[in-house]
Amino acid sequence: MRIRGVNPFASAVGLLLGLLCAVEAAKVNKHKPWIETTYHGIVTENDDKVLLDPPLIALDKDAPLRYAESFEVTFTKEGEICGFRIHGQNVPFEAMVLDKSTGEGVIRAKDKLDCELQKEHTFTIQAYDCGEGPDGSNMKKSHKATVHIQVNDVNEYSPVFKEKSYKATVIEGKKYDSILKVEAVDADCSFQFSQICSYEIVTPDVPFTIDKDGNIKNTEKLNYSKEHLYKLTLTAYDCGKNRASEDVLVKINIKPTCKPSWQGFNKRIEYEPGTGSLALFPSMHLETCEEPITSIQCSPYPVLHTHTRTYSEIRVITNCCFVFFLFKRN
Repeated sequence: MRIRGVNPFASAVGLLLGLLCAVEAAKVNKHKPWIETTYHGIVTENDDKVLLDPPLIALDKDAPLRYAESFEVTFTKEGEICGFRIHGQNVPFEAMVLDKSTGEGVIRAKDKLDCELQKEHTFTIQAYDCGEGPDGSNMKKSHKATVHIQVNDVNEYSPVFKEKSYKATVIEGKKYDSILKVEAVDADCSFQFSQICSYEIVTPDVPFTIDKDGNIKNTEKLNYSKEHLYKLTLTAYDCGKNRASEDVLVKINIKPTCKPSWQGFNKRIEYEPGTGSLALFPSMHLETCEEPITSIQCSPYPVLHTHTRTYSEIRVITNCCFVFFLFKRN
């Protein structure tokens, strides 16, 4: 019985043909790419880099066999990821593939984002493979995943006072819990950078203080004879330590201590007979010191003042706090 020897060349050809058949079978694009269902991202305004959790990676079961490369067998790109597609209206982001073979991708902002205009963005994304053959036929897409991106704020705005200036009036000798309140606002979008953390009186050596809410009060009793008017310069700081773009002026007027009384009249009035009517107290008024009046008590009484021993007429006005006497001189 004669046994034929094994032809080494034939064995190599058979192995090569087997690999080629396996590769040809692998050229069929059977599976869709796979990505996560939800992504959460953070991007800082004025920047384009989006940090995603989890990372954007698409997987495909049609990926080529790596061991075929050691035999220098040419193979097509079935199973590789050719791109990502974003769905939504006016989405300011784009997605790109970093590595087709691993399916790694990245999301970037098309332009600089503004947190003050929009703090969050939501859209959907799909991965698609490279299809079959050189022309990429029979391309398959993954399911649509939801992407939520939050825009982080940059402390780009400074506090601005609501009023150009402030003024108030106080009475001497009193201490106030709050003389007046100033307020500044900040246009930044985040809670940290949009909040006013402190106010400061820039003017030195004044008997006033201001709290974190903008309430101004005096630290000592004020004296009208010492100062009639105080001018204070104030500033504000947000919680990111940005100072107000412009300081504000506060004027505080000091009024002397008020005593309720009749004012605006003369104690002595001279009248020449025959000269007609005379308005006695045209500007007389009762100073109430801004306090409510509960009652007025009057005690009319006659008063006589003459340079002679005789007088022709005495006229008494009753039911009033003042009594007027008109008389003629001899």
